[in-house]
Amino acid sequence: MKRISFIFFFCLFISFSVQAQSTYDYSFGVKILSVEEFPKILNEVKGKSNYYLEPTKGLIFKANDNQISYRFQVYTYNNKEYSFKNECETCEIVTGEYKSLDIKLGFERSVIYGRIQPFYGLDLGFKKVNFEGTSKDSNNDTFLYNANVEKNGGLAYPFIGLKFNIIPVLNLSIESGIDFYYSDDKEIKSGQANNLYSLNHYRRWEFATRPIGLLSLEYNFGKN
Repeated sequence: MKRISFIFFFCLFISFSVQAQSTYDYSFGVKILSVEEFPKILNEVKGKSNYYLEPTKGLIFKANDNQISYRFQVYTYNNKEYSFKNECETCEIVTGEYKSLDIKLGFERSVIYGRIQPFYGLDLGFKKVNFEGTSKDSNNDTFLYNANVEKNGGLAYPFIGLKFNIIPVLNLSIESGIDFYYSDDKEIKSGQANNLYSLNHYRRWEFATRPIGLLSLEYNFGKN
């Protein structure tokens, strides 16, 4: 009797897994949120609290081929009260508006094919950042300069993740990774009357960790 029960539940499990494995040609998703570091602005001092929760402003499209999905993503972010310490912990406080645009193309590969799917992959893409703000002395709140920063560059984003098949046409996906970013930076500092203090132009490598690189909800369609 125990053997019969085991066989019954095993077959039921296999049947459910096969149902979860039903493949679809395409997936379309929305970004729910991410928790991540951002690229440095000026000589920003990075600390333990430099992670930002980014709300939904992104779209994902995937073309699925068995256990491999080729994906295209576009994200935007806008924070009008972005603030950070510059040069040193007690030197300057810079506050302003931060805008960014990410465009990525890559792939993800599922390790197993069932209702719960671990996966890994790599995205390559382009990131554009604009920042306009004001620097003040952190000790006495005295105006120091206006800052205008523009960053443009390419990035590589390796990641690992976990996908949960809620129903055959709907997935919840979460992933974690690191952005390796090479940017061309332009920094302008000016006075209150817009008189130019300095203009710097340079290139640099940096990386930003993304504990939750992407939490998304995806709809599957175009059944094989």
